Amino acid sequence: MGTDTSDSHSSGSGLGPALPRDASRHLMIFSYWFPPANAVGSSRPLAMARHFAARGWRVTVVAGAAQAVPPSFEADLTGFDVHYVPDGWLTRRSSFKAERGVAAQRLTTTLRLLAWPDNIRPVARAMRRRGLALLSGLPPPDVVLSTALPFSVHGAARDVARAAGALFVADNRDIWAGNPYKWTAPFYTSLDRLHEAATLSAADLVVSVSEGMSAHYRTRYPDLSDRVVTVMNGVDARPAAATPFRRDPAGLRLAYTGILYGERRDTRPLLRAAQRLGLPVSIDFYGSEPEIVRQLAAEFPSLAITDRGRVPRDAALRAQAEADALILVVGTDPWEDTLLPGKLFEYAGSGRPIVALANSESDSGRVITRYGLGIASIDEEEIANFLARLTAEGCESRAAAPRDLTRGHQLGLLEARLVHMLALRTTA
Repeated sequence: MGTDTSDSHSSGSGLGPALPRDASRHLMIFSYWFPPANAVGSSRPLAMARHFAARGWRVTVVAGAAQAVPPSFEADLTGFDVHYVPDGWLTRRSSFKAERGVAAQRLTTTLRLLAWPDNIRPVARAMRRRGLALLSGLPPPDVVLSTALPFSVHGAARDVARAAGALFVADNRDIWAGNPYKWTAPFYTSLDRLHEAATLSAADLVVSVSEGMSAHYRTRYPDLSDRVVTVMNGVDARPAAATPFRRDPAGLRLAYTGILYGERRDTRPLLRAAQRLGLPVSIDFYGSEPEIVRQLAAEFPSLAITDRGRVPRDAALRAQAEADALILVVGTDPWEDTLLPGKLFEYAGSGRPIVALANSESDSGRVITRYGLGIASIDEEEIANFLARLTAEGCESRAAAPRDLTRGHQLGLLEARLVHMLALRTTA
């Protein structure tokens, strides 16, 4: 059900002259999501690889070759090595694909519910074998970092770090145990918590993407408090737009890029607010579940709701830059208040206003308010008033993202912590 190390291969474009072979420090990154897999989870590990390589680190990436999403995330991988490990049978069959029939979808759901700790485990085990094999031909890594979800990649990185005598860093884009978005059988709940505790306790550093998530880990695992650090996702540099943004005074153009997670990401409060404007409003969904978009279009016939399907990443970024405002749906459960999704920073990079369906005091809400990125609210009247002001006044694109929100600033915080930890090791 897994894959063998012989299935892996090294990215040809990962051997660029920008990386000095005598780099004083070596970072090994484990990530199931990585370009060209067109998933939002690919952005953070790519940014990490680029940042540390540009700072003179030798960087080696052990990545999945996910078949669940299109391979349309085009990215320059110059300056670091990438070794891909393809999906095995279990991972392929347990990945949701809209084109499958009812029976196949039921099999997918069953496999995903029963797979533990997640359906990527066979790939993670192959990534572990690949990482261990690489140790014999490379300078030993100083730091082995894994970024999750999927959570199983932490186990692979932990074992390679132990074998190499390296620091083990567990980077978490989402909470794992107790995550309501996690597909698993109910009888795994207690096992999940034990596994999470053991895995994070083995880490020299536990990284989260929001202060709320860091607080969650410090409360749940007080013995790890001094090892938990927040490194937010950040705004990536984008080329200047070929043409400046121009608003169409005849109507309002909204866009949502990403999946909707069934009923968990409910856009209806915004759609009801948009109906109150009394002018044409178009809402384009990119990469969302088609059946949900069709249902929304049927419920709100006065709005021009369109399913644009999955598009390459560059096309999604263009759609963001051309919209009057961008829709972000975080949710309102207490657990969701800790979410600070990468999509928020991707939207911030477009320069367009964000309309976030989130509690104003959530992590996402505070960032949006503090940096003037748009509005975070679940109150339909507040949202309607914001859209009305946007319609009446327009909104010029921001020239640049706030420095604190840039990817370079955030990853600089991580690098500084790692350099300090390595220095303490040297003097110990």
